[in-house]
Amino acid sequence: MILSLLMSVAPQVGVNLETVTDWHQQTPFVDAFKSSREWVSHQSWSHPNGFVWGGGPPVHTDDLGWPQSLQQNQWIESIIFADAGGNYPDGVYTIRYTGSGSIQPLMGGNGVMNILQQSPGLIRVYLEPPTSGLFTLRITDITQPIEDIRVYLPGFDNSTRIFHPDFLKTLQPFDTIRFMNWGRTNDSPVVSWTDATNFFNYTQATNRGVHPLYMIDLCNKTRKHMWLCVPHMADDLYVQYLGLLCRVALDADLQVYLEYSNEVWNGIFDQSSYAQSQGLALGLHPAPWHAGWLYYSQRSVEVFDVFASIYSPLGDRKLVRVLAGQSVNPWINKQIMDWQNAYESADAFAVAPYFGGYLGNLNSSPQTLSMSVSQILTLCQTDIAANHATWTVQNASNASQRGLDLLAYEGGQHLVGVGAAQNNQALTNLFVQANRDPLMRQLYYNDIDGWFTNGGSLFMLYRLTGDSGRYGSFGLVESQNQPRYTAPKWLGAMDYINR
Repeated sequence: MILSLLMSVAPQVGVNLETVTDWHQQTPFVDAFKSSREWVSHQSWSHPNGFVWGGGPPVHTDDLGWPQSLQQNQWIESIIFADAGGNYPDGVYTIRYTGSGSIQPLMGGNGVMNILQQSPGLIRVYLEPPTSGLFTLRITDITQPIEDIRVYLPGFDNSTRIFHPDFLKTLQPFDTIRFMNWGRTNDSPVVSWTDATNFFNYTQATNRGVHPLYMIDLCNKTRKHMWLCVPHMADDLYVQYLGLLCRVALDADLQVYLEYSNEVWNGIFDQSSYAQSQGLALGLHPAPWHAGWLYYSQRSVEVFDVFASIYSPLGDRKLVRVLAGQSVNPWINKQIMDWQNAYESADAFAVAPYFGGYLGNLNSSPQTLSMSVSQILTLCQTDIAANHATWTVQNASNASQRGLDLLAYEGGQHLVGVGAAQNNQALTNLFVQANRDPLMRQLYYNDIDGWFTNGGSLFMLYRLTGDSGRYGSFGLVESQNQPRYTAPKWLGAMDYINR
């Protein structure tokens, strides 16, 4: 087992990334337009019925999304970033473009913007990004197609860099980067390679995910191993192209962890119903859920074989083929590993050993609301110990019996309201306080340590960045530039990595 040999040297801790959007709390690109929102078409004020946000006709663009012309009474707009105070820095931003027309930077909410210079193809603005509000670029007239828009962060005008050095520095402590969110794996519409976001598209913040070449380049620049998730409907040709791109562009010393989709067992995602329908159609099992697990297992092996035939036909590249399942359901995990002896075509099995999740369930939340932060964190520690003593040990044993290593594709706290409890602001406030409490630092250390002590291998924390609120508090840091001494989860992870 490749990973077991590596683990004898030092336990590995990796990290998941946040989705690339205009409202993300990471700062990946020196050109912020790479993560801007797709064009919003407005009905302009010149329309008889007045201005309507998003009420305009379809946007006329070229194949890369650059606007070619406007219809009568149409404006278009892209949100460069939203609610970005504390994430994107204050300073002079430089906007460059080709073509001609009327282009206007706009600031909303509590941000500050002063236009310092504006001439054809160039706008310089001083910004203090809003903690609540939008920074946008609005186009109200096009006389020549407007293309190659770039919005350079302070200090990077006309830079040839792709990634912001602060972002690269934040990744330094980790062993592996998982790109599930960057690839928009959940509910992905991608079937063929041409469906994926073009590398040269005007933005990478689409529902088709960031182009894999950016992922490869990030791993090459940071010297981190790469964890890829293949879209659930992707055809074999897509997998071949992905394998070829990795072979040609990824440094040969770096390892690829290859996973088919993400949480296909989880009914909240499209990939779950897709796997069930495919499994039922193939007659794998009469029960939809069971048919879905078996289809996932079967298709995973197909993806592994197709990818490996291109990426490592001679076994000369480091490829770890990852099957995945539920931490708290070893029985399902065995069905996935054993279907048509899938374990023989894999190298690892992965689960997500979160702690504290039950506290946000609808039935538990009334009692949780009566607790103090200290009581919640005490229960989290109990949950950590119980999870690893029970589920990690059992899952590690089941994987080991089949010649596989046990990985954590995600992990950490899971304090978030479920169902109707998600809308309970008092519960959300309590969970946010718990995540920010200094005692969370020790819990993260204990959680990672318990995972390795009880038989786990590579542990992928979820996730690097992300703000706190009703959808959870999953970021190790709440924004890219948060002072690390104020981030207990980050500190706990670093305590373990640097122990």
